[in-house]
Amino acid sequence: MNFLLIFLFLNEIRIISVGDIFIHQSVLKSIYQKETKSYNFYPCFEELETYLNSADVVTCWFGGVLDTVGPYTGYPCFKTPENLAEVLKKVGFKIIFRTNHTLDYGERGLRITTSILKKYNLIQIGAYITEDEIKEIYVFEKDNIKISFLSYTYGPNGITIPKPWMVNLIDLEKIKKDIEKAKRISDFVIVALHFGKEYERFPNSEQKKIVKEISKFGADMIISSHPHVIQPVEIIEIDDKKVFVAYSLGNFFCGQRKRYTDTGIMLKYIIDKKDGTAFLKRVSYIPCWIAKYKEKEKYKFKILPIKKFLRLYKEGKINYLTKENIFRMKEALKETIGHIDNPKINFVCEDDY
Repeated sequence: MNFLLIFLFLNEIRIISVGDIFIHQSVLKSIYQKETKSYNFYPCFEELETYLNSADVVTCWFGGVLDTVGPYTGYPCFKTPENLAEVLKKVGFKIIFRTNHTLDYGERGLRITTSILKKYNLIQIGAYITEDEIKEIYVFEKDNIKISFLSYTYGPNGITIPKPWMVNLIDLEKIKKDIEKAKRISDFVIVALHFGKEYERFPNSEQKKIVKEISKFGADMIISSHPHVIQPVEIIEIDDKKVFVAYSLGNFFCGQRKRYTDTGIMLKYIIDKKDGTAFLKRVSYIPCWIAKYKEKEKYKFKILPIKKFLRLYKEGKINYLTKENIFRMKEALKETIGHIDNPKINFVCEDDY
């Protein structure tokens, strides 16, 4: 009986998807270590390591480029130290979707970023340095379940794409062909979109039109980012098929402090397979907050699972957060749950204890 239970557990793929990661100058300044003249992102992510490493696949959107030499920059053109890739790998990330900031430093920036991601065995989807790469669809396979991941962005911020195949744009004709190809080689197709208007907390008509078309093409699930704030989720029904859509997972890590931009979610979901058909078995979320606090007169940043850290603070186990931090965390939790909880489709915040 125990063997059977273990087998049933293994015959699932557990995924966590988070929103945007893009590194502002304020974050670079906070993690710079004068003694070694280096940058260390690990303390920013360490509280999420246990969660992320519990999944088979962890995805995020990365904005900007990676490099081994500076000067490193924030908005409007992001150049981030290599250590970020090292830390993302360490805490559990596997798939990196690309964004409107992919070409912030042109073709050279894309090539160096690609090289660094490959060094740490992180899968880049949505940007390519050879024409052959864009023809390949990434498929994650575990225990007889195969999941395809596709990724597209609305554009490169007005920058001319050196070669048309370097960045996957939201082109419905291309997306349809990619989904058809993905369905021939996998059981379940997840489409990641980078779209929507910044700071709007609800999806607009264009977003809804795009996801409806992509659902018709055969996508099994659609996850999205870019607005920098969390947007609601819904289920679209197409020909008796239900497609789960998350319009924006919010910011996972950045230096933005505008209202709502300091909050994101870890979308947790399980893909199962029965009688030869893969399906979304369960989906829930954990709200996260990007803490900004002072330590030895220097600002620090740290991503925190909100419910857990409110409990730890109440128990007297957290001493670096201010009363203002705690007030904002409580506020962020309340506004997130009120904004995206949807019991009608069984989508609710996890009791993260």
